[in-house]
Amino acid sequence: MVRRSAVVSLVLVALLGTVLLDADRFDVHAGSASLNAGGRMFRVRAVYPHEDYGNFQHDIAVMEMKERFPFHKYIQPIELMDEEVPLGSEVVISGYGRVGSNLPTSPALLYTSMFVVEDENCNGISEGLMCIDKEGSFGACNGDSGGPAVYDGKLVGVANFIIDFCGGNHADGYAKVSYYLDWIRQFLE
Repeated sequence: MVRRSAVVSLVLVALLGTVLLDADRFDVHAGSASLNAGGRMFRVRAVYPHEDYGNFQHDIAVMEMKERFPFHKYIQPIELMDEEVPLGSEVVISGYGRVGSNLPTSPALLYTSMFVVEDENCNGISEGLMCIDKEGSFGACNGDSGGPAVYDGKLVGVANFIIDFCGGNHADGYAKVSYYLDWIRQFLE
């Protein structure tokens, strides 16, 4: 059941050190793949970061919206994954982040396919993180934090971090939605 909440990671956004930022400083863009045309901005009522956030762990938050999203052709809810994604599975990531290290952010929503890999590929991450890698030099970049990883039409991950540089030789870390499902659901009731 979808309420006024949306799952979003807020790396360096919801928390600045240990100071929680005011929800009035956030908007959510929905309804268009371009930040400069179409769609609309929705105001955020409150931000609920995971209570154990810190040191690249539990980097996930729920944003409560001031109004419901009006579902139509361009704004749709997404089901949350309730089980592990099999190793080797293809996931689709998207975001408006930088188009490369030290390059500008994209005004158009960009996406690419990546693959779920063993956790060791992300330098020994915790059980709440999913490690995904790519073929070639594409992947998440600065500004993509909070972006989705989708598998079989379900939200499976929330962008957390890259290692070294954008599209580098290392896999990217995503908060594993199935791991945090009970925590997320407390905000959806």
